[in-house]
Amino acid sequence: MKLSEITNILAEAGLPALSRDQLLELASSGAGKRFEAALLAFAAGDPQQRDELEPTVRVLDATTRATLKRIGNQLPVDELVTVACKERRQFFDAIDAIALRTPRAAAARSYLARLGAAAVVADNTPAPTVDPPYYSFKIFSSAAALCIAEATTRAERKHTINIEGAVALAGGGARKTFDWPNKIVVQLTVQEAYQVLALLENKIRSLRFDGHGREHDKSLQIEFQDSHYFFRLIQRGRAAVAVQVRAVDSFQIVSLLYKQLLRNESHLQIADIRAMVDRMVMMITVR
Repeated sequence: MKLSEITNILAEAGLPALSRDQLLELASSGAGKRFEAALLAFAAGDPQQRDELEPTVRVLDATTRATLKRIGNQLPVDELVTVACKERRQFFDAIDAIALRTPRAAAARSYLARLGAAAVVADNTPAPTVDPPYYSFKIFSSAAALCIAEATTRAERKHTINIEGAVALAGGGARKTFDWPNKIVVQLTVQEAYQVLALLENKIRSLRFDGHGREHDKSLQIEFQDSHYFFRLIQRGRAAVAVQVRAVDSFQIVSLLYKQLLRNESHLQIADIRAMVDRMVMMITVR
């Protein structure tokens, strides 16, 4: 296949382009044939083939490869692609944890070492377990998109959600491409999660959370606008991410919020959470 054809198909799948050198490396392995077959099948109308394309593209990403090299990966690209396609988000979450030096980095490295994608580090302490992959879903608009994902707070290990936003990139054909590598991420505190639940159940009309992020430079605004909800993610020095969320799409967020809040308070039921939200709203609105 021509480089231009591959680039166009990847754009249609909402994935970044690969360089000629990356494609040559892939073509020299068994993964190259699988990748080409997935490209052709996706172009022919099989959207499920994106699940094969995305991990392959992410394995070839320069940052991913640099992180794997730093931790002593010895697997050839063919085996890396096989592992990534099997493990999917858990594999790349582990790489991101190491690259960003998060508190999960040590556990992530142990997990990758068990897969053969990192050198084994001698340690007399038991190997920590890596967190399971987080459930997430995306909501798209013409100019931006949201990804709503399970999350756990670092300090208290409380269950909550991340609200991630990415702007649409220019070009990409009929299927929009979004700038997920440069997304804005706001993790709700448990208290904020209760407030967002109240808004999405139409008990309050607007919310604004400021001071998020390491630099305290991120904000989240949500408004109930009768026919839809309006989400706006802001970070100092960057373009804001604004997405209209239909009522039908908000149900997924509400469901995930209930799931996470109940995981924090296993002795409660949904009715108890609703009663707590109603009480909170009454206290906010009564003057």
